[in-house]
Amino acid sequence: MVKVLSFALLSLATAISSVTALDQPGQFRRLGACPNMGCVFPPDSARFIAGSKFDVRVEVHAENVQPNNKYTLSIQKLGSNGKENKNNLKPVDFTSFAKVQPNAQEAWDFTYVKDAAQFWKKKDGDKNAVTPVNVASTAWRQVSIKEPGTYKVTLKYDSGKKTEALWTVDPVPKKRKAKNVILFIGDGMTTAMITAARLISKPHSSGHYLKRMHMDQFPVLGHVMTHSMDSLITDSANSASAYNTGHKSSANALGVYPDSSASPFDDPKQELLAELLRRRSKKMGGRGGVGIVSTAEIQDATPAAVFSHTRNRDTKDVIVDQMIHGDNPVVPDVILGGGGKYFHSNNGGKSLNGTNYYETFRKEHGYKVIHDKDALLNYKSKDPLLGIFHSGNMDVWLDRNVYKSNLNKTDSDPTGSDAPALNQPNLDQMVIKGLEVLDKRYHKEGWFMMAEAASVDKMMHPMDYDRSLADLLEMDNTIGKTKEWLKRNKLDKDTLIVVTADHGHSFDVYGSVDTQLFNSVAEGQDSEKKHSIGTYENSGWPSYVDADGDGFPDKWDVRYTLASGTAGFPAHKENFQVSVNGTFIPAIAQGTSHHHYKEYVANPESAGINKESTLAGDQSVGVHSLQDVPLFAMGPGSEAFAGIMDNTEVFHKIADALGLGN
Repeated sequence: MVKVLSFALLSLATAISSVTALDQPGQFRRLGACPNMGCVFPPDSARFIAGSKFDVRVEVHAENVQPNNKYTLSIQKLGSNGKENKNNLKPVDFTSFAKVQPNAQEAWDFTYVKDAAQFWKKKDGDKNAVTPVNVASTAWRQVSIKEPGTYKVTLKYDSGKKTEALWTVDPVPKKRKAKNVILFIGDGMTTAMITAARLISKPHSSGHYLKRMHMDQFPVLGHVMTHSMDSLITDSANSASAYNTGHKSSANALGVYPDSSASPFDDPKQELLAELLRRRSKKMGGRGGVGIVSTAEIQDATPAAVFSHTRNRDTKDVIVDQMIHGDNPVVPDVILGGGGKYFHSNNGGKSLNGTNYYETFRKEHGYKVIHDKDALLNYKSKDPLLGIFHSGNMDVWLDRNVYKSNLNKTDSDPTGSDAPALNQPNLDQMVIKGLEVLDKRYHKEGWFMMAEAASVDKMMHPMDYDRSLADLLEMDNTIGKTKEWLKRNKLDKDTLIVVTADHGHSFDVYGSVDTQLFNSVAEGQDSEKKHSIGTYENSGWPSYVDADGDGFPDKWDVRYTLASGTAGFPAHKENFQVSVNGTFIPAIAQGTSHHHYKEYVANPESAGINKESTLAGDQSVGVHSLQDVPLFAMGPGSEAFAGIMDNTEVFHKIADALGLGN
């Protein structure tokens, strides 16, 4: 059996290698996953669930001249070993195969830069630094392949040239494994962050932890590779999109394969997990419920990936509209988070066409609309729930619960008043209430919830490590309370819980800091200040204690802290201490620059050791990193999540557990 399987896999690998165009080295490209002048989307290595819907687009490019608009697209199902043989179906015209008429042929042009030298010239205003490209294109919408197998798609263009792509269509599971799924995403969370969060929050004796984090107690552990379609470092949009579609994409894209057209809304779409769940077969349980919880703006990349299709994650006014008015709108049952300014036009509001979306959601779909913690906790109905608690991203746990005076510094009311949002709920309160509503609405059919601790990432960017770790601890405590709620309601045996991140940061801890010594040394004496850093046997233990057992340090402003940092950061000053008066601002734009773009220098208002930038001067915060991210799983179907996997595989494993496809 092993030999036969190995031979089959080798044969498939041989077939794939004969078609696959390997990713080419370099930082800039004409269009992601387009290896030559003929582009096929979905590209090579795309994987689908049988019966899922997707758009197809082909593009033919020509630089400085008009492209030949005579081209064909065909598709051929290969044999079970992935090879062409006499038993294969012959290649057929794609339109005949798909039984979908293509849109009328389109034409447009765009420009791109070929390398870093051109990129910086363009940034400085050099209009000649770009290369013009003319395009001929055709699109097929709402395509579906119901028969599992391997398919070779061939675009023939320019009198003999061709681009080939292999697509894999997976069979539909015979039965669903889980009635419900909860996907927790600690945005930007890494193993090193979890280790640091454990260190500052859990008691230990002689180097042994006496208590563990809730994530630590999950029975299944995996690691996720996070590369995007055309770059080694991902952003939250296309990485979260991989979890919701099973497809790679490019930075800033949600639920689409990015094409080269100017519009961010005509790119070829990929069917979302929530869309599949909404039209799940009766055999597998029928239409299921959908809940979205985030401490970010609800239009932000990770929550929007559950319901949105756009090339540009910053089109947040349209993203709100897509929740209820998209081509196949998800219309989530539960929507809890921030982002109020995109729901209205009052006092700086940015809603689409000035629409009052609070009223639109209420009138068109019967949502109960709420804006503070008390209203959330008092909600007892089963009507769909829209809770927006901040004009932008919700304030972080450390400011909501410890340094509360920082909440008064912004006009953050979600309805557009001049008042601050002083009564925001915590993540656990949003998740538990969301689960209550989902289970009331879809107890029989089952449901899916995505819950995000967004500011693990949003605070790691400005290198505010205390706020980032506090939000990680908030998610871990939420996971514990979620497990208790599921058990109390007899749902634990039916519910798959997956905890992971969408990408990482290069954060790590390399010792401890005696802040008393650090602060006693005069500013500017960096070498002497560094004497406060203890490494190896001198690292000792930090001063954080959780005496009240709430899962958080009782005090954050302590003597012995963590010596920590990241690899990709702007110029700044580091003092290894909690920023009591609000989020740390590492760098500010310098007053004068001979460039056409802003350049950043260390914030003169901060104090500490000078850290020279490891990034280009136009960067004001830290950046994402390469490493695989951890994944924890428990419940029915969790065994599939053990080991190393691609981020697109997370989607397929969840979809398999929920019985999605047709």
